Amino acid sequence: MRVGIIGAGLAGLAAGVGLADRGHEVELLERRPWAGGATYSFRDEQTGDEIDNGQHVFMECTAAYRSFLERLGTLDLTMRQERLRVPVFDEAGRRSELRAANLPFGLHLAPSLLRYRHLSWRQKAQIVRAFLAIRRLGPEDRPRLEGLTFEQWLREAGQAPDTIREFWDFLVIPTLNCRAHEASASQALFVLEQGFQRDPAAAALAVPAVGLSELHVAPAVRAIEERGGTVALRAPIERIGVAGGRVEAIALAGGERREFDAYVSALPPWRLLPLLPEGVRGEGALAALAAFEPAPILNLHLWFDRPVADFAFAAFVRSELQWVFNRSRAGGEDEDGRQHLVVSISAPGELFALGGEALRARLLPQLREALPPARAAELVHSRVLKEPEATFLPAPGLVRPGPRTPLENLFLAGSYTDTGWPATMESAVRSGLDAAAALDAAAA
Repeated sequence: MRVGIIGAGLAGLAAGVGLADRGHEVELLERRPWAGGATYSFRDEQTGDEIDNGQHVFMECTAAYRSFLERLGTLDLTMRQERLRVPVFDEAGRRSELRAANLPFGLHLAPSLLRYRHLSWRQKAQIVRAFLAIRRLGPEDRPRLEGLTFEQWLREAGQAPDTIREFWDFLVIPTLNCRAHEASASQALFVLEQGFQRDPAAAALAVPAVGLSELHVAPAVRAIEERGGTVALRAPIERIGVAGGRVEAIALAGGERREFDAYVSALPPWRLLPLLPEGVRGEGALAALAAFEPAPILNLHLWFDRPVADFAFAAFVRSELQWVFNRSRAGGEDEDGRQHLVVSISAPGELFALGGEALRARLLPQLREALPPARAAELVHSRVLKEPEATFLPAPGLVRPGPRTPLENLFLAGSYTDTGWPATMESAVRSGLDAAAALDAAAA
């Protein structure tokens, strides 16, 4: 079957590989000059370094993404922990650590939480109470969680505002790209259960040791092309033609018309809807797409003339820094000379509107206060990268569609679909594989 895939982001690439592996002839159509969507890399002109458009992390429990890298032969191009271990700095540079111990029944954070310096004993007692409440959740509780914010659930579980701000937001902001008062309780609790209530190794973190384009974009394109597929860049879609309950063709800019037997949309919902005829936008699964809102992520790349960080990555509390990644260490570079750090800020709020100079003026003093070696170091280069549509906002009551649509030959892929996971690389890969399986089953 000839399949047209609209969008060559990670979801589209996963769908393309999945369909090509099943023997289908696929063509990916991407409006931009590169594949990868929100997960690609490019070369910084001044330093020559390959940098990602956004810092991405995955966990040991993200099985689909890890399997995808194994399929592409690139899993060894990542730096992976055996168990979660994260240094955490406060605004004054005091260091503590969160690590997972080899304990059963979701108790693996307990020893480090007892020693954790950034929370009071009152806050720690509240956190233990909440984790116990998570363990008591049963199937009968799940429907109600869909309509609650995570903050509402936390307050019901006895969490004070400072505990929510300094611990629970600390956990959910980097995974959901929003704060507890915005996030669906169901989605936030899913993350906590997957990462912290099961296998002690589940929350172990991994970061790419190479650029994302080398890690999964170029290898996925090669895998598709090796099976007779193609990836067309600079191929923006202007509209999707529909007749008789099916997609009959897609129209590209410049008037070109392309026809396939079946189609997979790997576009974000806010980009797919305008391409469809108004008459079908409110039908079935397509009706849910209008409720999705994009959420941004901000990254500030900093190159210092000397080492300033002795970690691969670290988190920050009571600070706007959130997470800092040592790209020099992840890439195996000699750290005796310069050092390349990335400040990654999810749910950036007002920071997103600031220009590069204003962001440096705001964030660099916070970094130097928290990391004393940075105070004497010279900043030799910096670069701000903004992704305005990095993820979707996982609000309460949001209905995430599956891969099937009312149009019998149109299938949906994207991290927003009903994979269960938040808008991560894991969800993107799962969605692409789900769309490939659904299309393959419909064609049988």
